[in-house]
Amino acid sequence: MSAQTNGVSDRLTYLEERMAYLEAQLDEALHTVSDLEKICAKLQDQIKILAVRQGEISAVRDLKDEVPPPHY
Repeated sequence: MSAQTNGVSDRLTYLEERMAYLEAQLDEALHTVSDLEKICAKLQDQIKILAVRQGEISAVRDLKDEVPPPHY
């Protein structure tokens, strides 16, 4: 094998290793994004539930009917 062929082979090996590393990093990033999407969807559902509950609480009692705290 000539020095030039060996250099090309080394470069090709390096690029293949680098590509494998980057593919692994991309897979990890996609997994993280997928997990975050699931968390965001769950949080949005919880916010909707809290908004409904808040609406129910304010619909049950009117603040003007509340007795002021003792320090007033």
